[in-house]
Amino acid sequence: MSKLIVDQIQKSGGAAFSLPSSDGTSGQLLQTNGAGLLSFVSPAGVVPTDNNNMYGSVMTASARGNIYSTGGWTSSGPNSTYQNATAAGTNATYTHMSWNMFLSDGYPNGTTEIMYAGDFRGLEYRTKLYSSHNRLGHNQRELFYYKNETSYGGVSWHVLPVRNTTAASITKSLSFMYSAYDTYSGAALGVYTPNAATYAATTAGTWTQPFTSTSDQITSTSSSITIPANTTVLVMLVTAHSYRTTYYFKESSMFFNLSTFFSSGLVCDLRMLEALSTLRSPSATNTTSYPYEMYTACAAVYGNR
Repeated sequence: MSKLIVDQIQKSGGAAFSLPSSDGTSGQLLQTNGAGLLSFVSPAGVVPTDNNNMYGSVMTASARGNIYSTGGWTSSGPNSTYQNATAAGTNATYTHMSWNMFLSDGYPNGTTEIMYAGDFRGLEYRTKLYSSHNRLGHNQRELFYYKNETSYGGVSWHVLPVRNTTAASITKSLSFMYSAYDTYSGAALGVYTPNAATYAATTAGTWTQPFTSTSDQITSTSSSITIPANTTVLVMLVTAHSYRTTYYFKESSMFFNLSTFFSSGLVCDLRMLEALSTLRSPSATNTTSYPYEMYTACAAVYGNR
């Protein structure tokens, strides 16, 4: 027999089980209500189902703005001279370094080289952040780097996974606070778009950078981003720890008006949030980065879609 179609199954003398009328999504499990009614649910304790009650992001930070700041960075950095203002898609080399450092290590294929991320106590290191209501991140937090007397204060990488649950492309304006200082310690917003609609089928992707700043300022702005149908994009905000005086810096890295942004079919992709916080990129080197590996790894660990 190649196919069996039933509404209910029962072992002789055992309990009867009513089957769901349609299939669940990839990675879901059958669950009983204790009275014989079966339904498909996401695995408990692994990752919650996307909903409008949870917005989350992942952040990593470094205390070193560029290779000239102190001896904390070597003469060549993780790859070459790093400029934060073009490291979210405009410059391929800087974007490679930016993504690898977001994943906590600018030299992921190294053994003894400096990590280039989380290098000062209290800085984020692939840390998950959650919104209480409309805002996500921080605005004008104070930082004191007692081993860094120069104006190069440090940089942060802040990634928000955005999923379009509809069958049509959506373009919306995303609001954010940022801090910048100069070219090396500037700010930028980038969007990584995969080349496939499903996690498992993704083999590459493209970066676009709708915003950059090299001005010494802490302020707010917004950028328009496009999310293809039934697809998850990664929105990366890179900011600088803006120099105020010797040892003293301030930083803003915050998304806001999120309840307006996440509407009409857009949700925060909670599966991808877990992937960004926990999974690794096995092909990455100090000269290359592969953000698409977060998609394939997410499919393997948390379920494809």
